[in-house]
Amino acid sequence: MPANLTADFLKARERFQGASTDEEKLDALQEMLVTIPKHKGTEKMRADIKRRIAKLKEQGQKSKKGRSSGPESIDREGAGQVVLIGPPNTGKSSLLAYLTNAKPNIADYPFSSTLPVPGMMAYQDIAIQIIDLPPISAEYSESWVYNMVRNADLAIIVVAAADDGDSKEDLSAAAAQVIEQLALRHTLLVRKRSDKTNWRTVDVPALIVLNKSDLIEERYVAEAVDELSSLLPASAVSTVSGMGMDKLSETIFSALNILRVYTKLPGKEPDLTAPYTLPVGSVVLDVVNAVHRELVVRLKFVRIWGSGKFDGQKIPTDHVLQDGDIVEIHCL
Repeated sequence: MPANLTADFLKARERFQGASTDEEKLDALQEMLVTIPKHKGTEKMRADIKRRIAKLKEQGQKSKKGRSSGPESIDREGAGQVVLIGPPNTGKSSLLAYLTNAKPNIADYPFSSTLPVPGMMAYQDIAIQIIDLPPISAEYSESWVYNMVRNADLAIIVVAAADDGDSKEDLSAAAAQVIEQLALRHTLLVRKRSDKTNWRTVDVPALIVLNKSDLIEERYVAEAVDELSSLLPASAVSTVSGMGMDKLSETIFSALNILRVYTKLPGKEPDLTAPYTLPVGSVVLDVVNAVHRELVVRLKFVRIWGSGKFDGQKIPTDHVLQDGDIVEIHCL
């Protein structure tokens, strides 16, 4: 039976044949598997592609085990992982130090940060992980930086105002270059994640922060923020004067698109110290599962305080939760 291979498959196969690294080969093979027609005539080809993919992945795992853990192995903590990215010398380290308990190396020269520096930002009753990453530029960037951005829940592009008169167009161009560098590596910085199913390209929600805003006049700050907002949601801050910093924490929480749900035992006061954090749009069954998987099969009913019609209302398991809801789980 003829294979009737598609043009996309042939291009991917050509990329595989010209690949020089295991990463490039794996990327091409995965695209070949997606684009190859699925019928009896391609069964052996598909099996061979899957075998090659499995072998490359196995080699990659062995290679990772043979290395000491790299900077990209930072464990996720808190309600979300946020990465600070941008051109050199924009004050990312100062921003991290202001927002979190971290003590990064702060210097007034480019590329002073060479490793990721994590910290925890307190927002009301939760903690959010903020990681300062080395600069992203067209001239030079660490390859692992792109992987960390790709895996983050939120990216913040930090650009900096300058007292020597950087124009709003200059600032917009600096942010656009960071966006372009990531897009070249199949990572799209977006306002909101889409429902696309493209396995190769990843959406990462992102914001732009104009740092060092105390160096320029207020009217120019507003103009620069308007210009940057054409790319992504933007705001202006200053770690020197504190301008915009309190609002930035709230903006980060909102951009993570998460909500907090509290629990209470029957007849007891709710525990308002350690909420469960879930994606916006989560339903009652999601928080039951988050408390303990075994509770799902033993679930009898749930009462809610907050988004119900009245406090203590019994609600169905597909009830959509709101930030600040309190749930009381009853089991068999």
